[in-house]
Amino acid sequence: MLIPIITNEHCAAIDTLWQLNDKHALGLQLGVERVDNIKINDKILSRYYENYNTPFLAIIKNTPMLIKSADGEVVKSSLNWQSLTHRIVSAGRKSELLLQACKITQQMSVLDGTAGFGHDGLLLASAAARTTLCESHPVMALLLLYEYHLMLAVQNWQGLLGRIQIIHQDSTQLSGEYDCVYLDPMFPKGSYKAKVGKQMQLLHDLAKPPTVDDEEVLFCRAMQQLSATGRLIVKRPIHAPYLAGRTPTQSVQNAAIRFDRYESSCC
Repeated sequence: MLIPIITNEHCAAIDTLWQLNDKHALGLQLGVERVDNIKINDKILSRYYENYNTPFLAIIKNTPMLIKSADGEVVKSSLNWQSLTHRIVSAGRKSELLLQACKITQQMSVLDGTAGFGHDGLLLASAAARTTLCESHPVMALLLLYEYHLMLAVQNWQGLLGRIQIIHQDSTQLSGEYDCVYLDPMFPKGSYKAKVGKQMQLLHDLAKPPTVDDEEVLFCRAMQQLSATGRLIVKRPIHAPYLAGRTPTQSVQNAAIRFDRYESSCC
């Protein structure tokens, strides 16, 4: 997969992206295109998007950003784990619906099978003994690995990151047994009333919602990866049908999001 990287300077971020792509065998062809002596603005980014018609990367202030353009608006997104510091430190079942649904303890192992930007995975890791973030799309995996590498230099993040492993793979192909498997598959069209957020717009351009058959495989494989007392948690919009049509044991929800819980059993 060819992924252009737009930049106006040579910076450490480019070297790191190349090294991570090679080290983790992501298979991306990273093509650097330099915009010499010109500030990278929305007009330039929009022009590049028209050329590629797919999200690409730009290095802006030494930060890799995923870029797309839609309806004349340029959408830029970085993972920005640093912005989650306070939320992670204060995370608990009273403040985080995800943790309330998962009921994770510090002895549990967790698989986030659809890692995306990694934000939910960080919350899971704040409460678990070890958390595996699995991401099938190579561009998202590259950004996850980059953010992990970046935050390792921040001392008060090292304990949390020491409990996290990032894997580029389809989670249905992953071996292992976990006390909790968490899935946040692409929301089905028409299942949410509000406009999709900017980050999700970018993910929608990179990946498509699972088909009915995909959902069945995703659900069954996740159930098979559970320990004898494990649980599967699936994130859905409040009005979305159950994943693979399977009725959960229990659901925890707010006005917009629902977390469906399934106890360990044979599929």
